[in-house]
Amino acid sequence: MADDLRIFSIDEARSIAIIAAGLAEPRPKSGEVGLNDFERVTRRLNIVQVDSVNVLVRAQYMPFFSRLGMYPLEMLHRYAYEERNLFEYSVHEASLIPMDHLPMIRHRMTEWRPWRRWSELMGEHPGLLESIVDEVTSRGPTAVADIQNKGERYGYWGSSTAKLVLETLTFQGELAVSDRVNTARRYDLFDRAVPAETASKSPFSKAEAHHQMMKHAIDSLGIGTVADCADYYRINRNDATKAVTHLVEIGEIEEVKVDGIRREMFAVAGIKVPDVSSDVCAIVSPFDPVAWFRDRLEWLFNFEYRIEIYTPVKKRRYGYYVLPFILGNRFVARVDLKADRQKRVLRVPGAFLEDGCEEEAVAYRLASELRLMADWLGLDRIVIGRRGKFTSALRAAVKVL
Repeated sequence: MADDLRIFSIDEARSIAIIAAGLAEPRPKSGEVGLNDFERVTRRLNIVQVDSVNVLVRAQYMPFFSRLGMYPLEMLHRYAYEERNLFEYSVHEASLIPMDHLPMIRHRMTEWRPWRRWSELMGEHPGLLESIVDEVTSRGPTAVADIQNKGERYGYWGSSTAKLVLETLTFQGELAVSDRVNTARRYDLFDRAVPAETASKSPFSKAEAHHQMMKHAIDSLGIGTVADCADYYRINRNDATKAVTHLVEIGEIEEVKVDGIRREMFAVAGIKVPDVSSDVCAIVSPFDPVAWFRDRLEWLFNFEYRIEIYTPVKKRRYGYYVLPFILGNRFVARVDLKADRQKRVLRVPGAFLEDGCEEEAVAYRLASELRLMADWLGLDRIVIGRRGKFTSALRAAVKVL
């Protein structure tokens, strides 16, 4: 490694990451969030992960709340699907990406191969694929429930053959997700779901796409390893390394050091160390780009995190749906959250403070964010449980709001 690389302290590296993630920008005033704010957040993150877990709120809504505060939930649907600003595809996992990034991912559609059972099921249901395509063509946006002949159910989750057809054709770029009704995807012909000016653009080559993906990843992360950036778009390590080498050669990014971290590190070329205000605070989803790569959380923020949804109850350390809390440029606490919509209560079964953090100060800031979240979700009360030593301080802080 070269001796003349710029060296950042771990505190500076954290600040770079928080700024890059868009978490330090002032939130709009309540009632003033507009579609331009959704555009700003989307361009910061480049990927918004979609997930159907609804114990609190579905994952795609949380990154916007973390950065914008209160906004009408329906505004995301309008921005993404009605205005056709975002395109839904499996990029990180199921994701929303800027519509104009579509040429960058088209090679994945060309390369995508159906699951092993595809040929068998198509052989067992001759003509099903053609009939479904005909149905979508004549109907327009179509959910699985709309399909007349759904075929048999198969596999662990009991999915219908019709769903397999719709998903396969979407992965291959023949269909596209037109919108969602509640959680259900509606599919349409690709050329009808995508604006003509975007659909007509030439796809990037695979190498070009990887260059662009890794540049977007560095822009959104601010600083990171090849592994951090490769995970962003789920690029294999060899391809990611080639793309990073290219970006360094053309001066888009530079190799840097982080004091005390023995890893090869990269950042946006010429990046300056930002000043992150201690006023920055946000509850973030486990599916937020700032938190989704657990290895990065550990080396950069010294924050060990695992989502425990699929962990047996007795083996859970913190709870079912635990969200990290950021204050300044640190992860300072975590809270187990549940929206009890029937009783209009935001439940906090557990709360846990990180070592070395000031209990009273963190409790007050977290309580304020919980109140904002409850208002956003239309919940009247916040009820703090008793799991975790931090619950007492948090309960006291909630009471004085």
